Formats: sequence, structure tokens, C-alpha cells
Amino acid sequence: MEMKLIYYQYLTLLIACAVLQLGDSSRVSKDSISLHLEASSGPCPSGWVMSPSKRKCFRYIKNYTSWDESERHCQGYHGHLAAIASLQELKFVEKLCGEVVNGCWIGGRRNKSTIVVDWRWSDNTTWNVSIIPQTHLRSNCNNLSCQSDEKISLCTLTSGTNGSNLVTEKCNSSHAYICMTHIENKCHHMHCHREYLISLAVVSGVILCISLSVVVWLLVYRRSKRRKKSRKLSNPAASALVPPSWKIFTREELRSMTKNFSEVNRLLGDAKAGGTYSGILPDGLKVAVKRLKRSNFQRKKEFFSEIGRVARLHHPNLVSVKGCCYDHGDRYIVYEFIVHGPLDRWLHHIPVGGRSLDWVMRMKIATTLAQGIAFLHDKVKPQVVHRDIQASNVLLDEDFGAHLKGVGLSKFVPYEVMHERTVMAGGTHGYLAPEFVYRNELTTKSDVYSFGVLLLEIVSGRRPAQAVDAVGYQSIFEWATPLVQSHRYLELLDPLISSSPHIPEAGVIQKVVDLVYSCTQHVPSMRPRMSHVVHQLQQLA
Repeated sequence: MEMKLIYYQYLTLLIACAVLQLGDSSRVSKDSISLHLEASSGPCPSGWVMSPSKRKCFRYIKNYTSWDESERHCQGYHGHLAAIASLQELKFVEKLCGEVVNGCWIGGRRNKSTIVVDWRWSDNTTWNVSIIPQTHLRSNCNNLSCQSDEKISLCTLTSGTNGSNLVTEKCNSSHAYICMTHIENKCHHMHCHREYLISLAVVSGVILCISLSVVVWLLVYRRSKRRKKSRKLSNPAASALVPPSWKIFTREELRSMTKNFSEVNRLLGDAKAGGTYSGILPDGLKVAVKRLKRSNFQRKKEFFSEIGRVARLHHPNLVSVKGCCYDHGDRYIVYEFIVHGPLDRWLHHIPVGGRSLDWVMRMKIATTLAQGIAFLHDKVKPQVVHRDIQASNVLLDEDFGAHLKGVGLSKFVPYEVMHERTVMAGGTHGYLAPEFVYRNELTTKSDVYSFGVLLLEIVSGRRPAQAVDAVGYQSIFEWATPLVQSHRYLELLDPLISSSPHIPEAGVIQKVVDLVYSCTQHVPSMRPRMSHVVHQLQQLA
């Protein structure tokens, strides 16, 4: 309904502009015509007289100048000195010159560049000897040398009161003159462009009107869009924080699903962070329930909003969110259940009845995990930084594909708990990038660093910090770097891989180790993007 109203308003505005423009164009046309009529009684400009042939306009100018100056002045009117084409025109021009005794300059001039005497008109037309014979030209020169010397420039004058003959005289003499312009070619001031000006005014008005209409329509559209958005936010039904793909559970439902959060159902997680429990939905679907640390600072609306944002992230290598619960500060997140559980169990404590991970399986885990992280960095706008990439947050499905859990979860973990994770046993920083530990700077490159540490853990089977009898605790890089420097790449492999039938070549191990050190460079900008890491791992696979 609102869009229809906008459409009608826009249409009305266009019609109004069209009517106004028609009125303006009509007024411009009338004004131009009236101006032209005031300026001239006919097709000739004001002050000019039409010739008997109706094809020329003449004007007498009482300004005593030489023939050349007179011609230049006439050219300023887009014409020339008068060129006589008939005796009738000659009589007309003589009458226009009036009783001037010395006559008026007209356009005839002797061509002194030829041997034969040749007369031409100033508009470059030929002299019609059948109408005005050159023998009828009477000279005002009083001496014989003037008349006989062909190098002297002679020009024509009207004879004044002496009949219908023309008079010749030196061109540098000063006389009044008669200008001529052709009606079909005349362009006096801007009157010859009247139609052009009218068209230009109409087109300019239409363009201006359309531009104004578009601007008004955009303003109205943006205003209506803001109104619809505000109505949607103010309407509880329209602004529901829970999309259809997930739901808000009650605490009683979670208790029923997890058998009152019994230790039997506990899957993983430390007590400081709350813990994770298995549960079964009424439809039989198995889920995992993550209990967060109690918080008195985060409101229910903020919690639901953040969970809703995380729940909209769908990727095959991310653990999907099924729902959540908020009960007087107690917060829970319900995830999909991944069969084989966390990666750290398969690296360090193989489950009963489980098999060890060979090289192919480990490369598959690393590649699929990198794909999930690359999705968060490159495909989600704005980018999502996981902030807590570690082996316990990577779950394995039945085909040993990796699923990253805890996306956005670090926002719900208290700062003191996160800080305790930064300094692991022996003072090492574990998975966390140094810029986050020392400067609290967190970017996508921080996730790249954490992935590099985890990739080395997947290859070697060693924890980021491991107890050693001689030195106490030793970081994984303190152990690996001497082996890398001495090119003993096979010794970097987990012993379980060395005992399997599929042992990779040293060159392949070297490329994986090079990728590890590239991801864990101290300068964040020097680390690769996760999309590049995915490409490298796919080539190695």
C-alpha cells in the first residue's frame, strides 16, 4: 500500500512538471516571436530594407570610411557591401543612398592582379556585364594616370543624383556605404537560432524536471524504508530474535534432555567454563548442551541477539547451533552432536575401540578445518574471528571430517578465564597469537596463528606445551625447531604415523612444516590468508 502511494506521488509530480514545462515552452516561443516582430517588420532585421527581389536586405550607413573599412563593417552584419544583380536593384540602392552628392560605396571592385581589367563584387560573385556594362562605369578620377594605371585600386559608388550609372573611385576614399545580406543566410544577433533556443529550453526543462522527480522519489523511498524498518523493530512478532531454524529452550527442557546435567552425560569442558553435556531432543535427535559461566552483565536480549547471529552461520565444517536458553543469568547453547567428539582425544587419548589417525586422515582434518575458518574470514560480512581455535574445539564426524565449534563463544567467556588460557604450563602461550597476549589485538591473522600451532600438533601428536623430564615444560616449537633446522622431518611425525603403512615422504612433511611456520610468523601481516592455506593443503592432499 505504501509503495503504491509513493508511485502515485511520483506520477503526479511528473505530470505537474510536464504541464509546467509546456507552459514555459509556449511562453518562450511567444516571447521569441514577439521579440522578433518588434525587431523587424519582415524577414529583414530592424533598420534594414528588403530588396525588390525579396531575397536581399539592404541598409544605408552614414559613416564615411574607405571601401575596405566599409566591407569589414558589413561583414560584421554577416553580409557584404551591396552586390547589384539588376538595374532594378541599382535604382533601389541609389534611392536608398538618397541625395548624397558623392554617392555611397557598394561592392564592386577592380581586380588589379590580372592583366585584363576585371571587376568583381565583394561577395565574390561575377560582374554581370549584360546588366551593367563596364563601359558605363564613370570615374571620379580627375587625372589620366588614375584611370589608366591598373595597379591603383578602384571601387564602385552609386552615382547619387546622376542617373543609373555607377561611379569608380580610389578605394581609400571615404564615403557612406550600403550593406547587403541574403535573407536565407542572415543571422542577426541570436534571432536566427530562435527554434534552437526554444528546443534547448524545452529539453533543459524536461531534464531538470526528471532529475528533480528522481531526487524526490529517492527521498520518499528512503523515508518509507526507514519507517518500515522501525515498524518491524517495534513489532514483537516481526522482530522475533529466534529464527525458525533454532529455538529457545527452557531450563526444564534442558534438564530433561541432559538428565539434570548428570556427570554421565558430561562430554568435555572445564568447570570454570561450565562444561558440555549430551542430550536428546523429544524428536530423538542427539545434541550437545554447552553451559556457560554465569554472568550478571549480559542481558537476555543481547544474548539472544548474538546467538541468533551465530546460528545464521551455516557451513559443512562448522558445528551448527540448534538453540539456546537464558534463565536468570544462566546461559546455555545447544549444538548439533558430532559423533567422534573432540580432536584432542584422538591425538592424545585414543578412545577405547578407536583407531589411530594416519597421515591421510590428519591431512583431511586439517584441510576441512581450514575451510571452515576460511569461511568465517572471507565469506561472512563482517568477518568473524573465532579467537579460540584449539584441538578441543574441533569435533570429528563419522568420516573424520573436522567441524569447528565455539564460533562466537569466546564473547561469552569471562576475560579472566581467557587470560588463564593464554599462559599455559611452562609459561608458553599455547594457541594464542603473541599480539593478542601482549597487546590484546585480535584479527583474522590471530586465527591463522592458532591454526598453525594446531597444524603442527596434528602432524606431531604433541601438545602446544608438554612436560619433559630434563627441562620441565617445553613448547612445541622449542621441540620442533631444532629438527627443522637439521632437516630431520621424519622425526617430526607422530610415532603412530611412523608405525602405519602410509608414511609421507620427507618433501611432503617439509611443505606442511613450512606452512606451519608461515602461519605462526611473529608479524601478523606476514601470515597468509586462510584461503591460501586451504589451497596449499589441498595441493598436498
